[in-house]
Amino acid sequence: MTIEYIKANSLMHRMSPIAKLIYVLLTLPLVLIVTRTADILMLLVWLVYTLILWQFGKIRLRYLAKVFRLFLFVCIFIIVIQGFMYARVGLGESQTPLFKLPWSYQIAGGADLGVFTLEGFLFGIMIVVRVITAVCALPLLIMTTSPSKLLDGLTKIKVPFSFAFMLVTAIRFVPMVDATWSRIVEAQKLRAFNIDKMNFIKKAISAYIPITTPLVLILLRQANDLEIAIESRGFGAPEKRTFMEDVGIHAREIAFLAITILVYAFCLWFKFNTGAFNTATLWVQILTVYIPMISQLLPF
Repeated sequence: MTIEYIKANSLMHRMSPIAKLIYVLLTLPLVLIVTRTADILMLLVWLVYTLILWQFGKIRLRYLAKVFRLFLFVCIFIIVIQGFMYARVGLGESQTPLFKLPWSYQIAGGADLGVFTLEGFLFGIMIVVRVITAVCALPLLIMTTSPSKLLDGLTKIKVPFSFAFMLVTAIRFVPMVDATWSRIVEAQKLRAFNIDKMNFIKKAISAYIPITTPLVLILLRQANDLEIAIESRGFGAPEKRTFMEDVGIHAREIAFLAITILVYAFCLWFKFNTGAFNTATLWVQILTVYIPMISQLLPF
């Protein structure tokens, strides 16, 4: 399954989409300002808070298994690349080799492609945690907010209705494309055309044409049906738009935003006061305390 709305009765489902949108918008700059390995604890604090919100939203990891399987290979690739290519000797950082390959090749900046360093390994983990933190924030908005409520929430904060409609439609089309692709692949398997058993070269040459051609045709037909449906409902009418549900900010949303801002302020405080912490002690705490804590919060 892809990231899509799942109907349920939970605290996060009842929360206004405006509050959840503010949470997502706070997550993005928090991820971008992390540039040092010592800042990883700040990300872990925010990630723990995100996973707690997952529990309140009844989001299960099995819903995102396909997404995280894809990110597993990306994360391993990032760690390997940073381990071999990380070099900041000119900035006063020492390099601690973990292991060496039989060959050596120096590149610009002082890195040796034949040496896997501890500093590069830790920096790669920091980048991976940045990616995971950003990715884990999006399901909290998309999987607990119906498209209609998300559209109303964006309109409430003065986003032009046409732009809000395009965004919500794009989010809705992603799982539709995935489901259509799966149906076409299964139909082709019934006709003895099994794409899963083909090698990479054969897939690139001849396998995807019988899949992508009906996929594009089906999506064009669905887009045409959508056009007829929205025009029959007066899309783009000049009259003032009304809302079937109240998506404003109330006491529940104010409490949620207050807690979110407090956690955010603590993360920023830690970002600008990391010099008071010993880096080695910090990593020991991360590996022995915070990682086990996060694993217990994962909603399997």
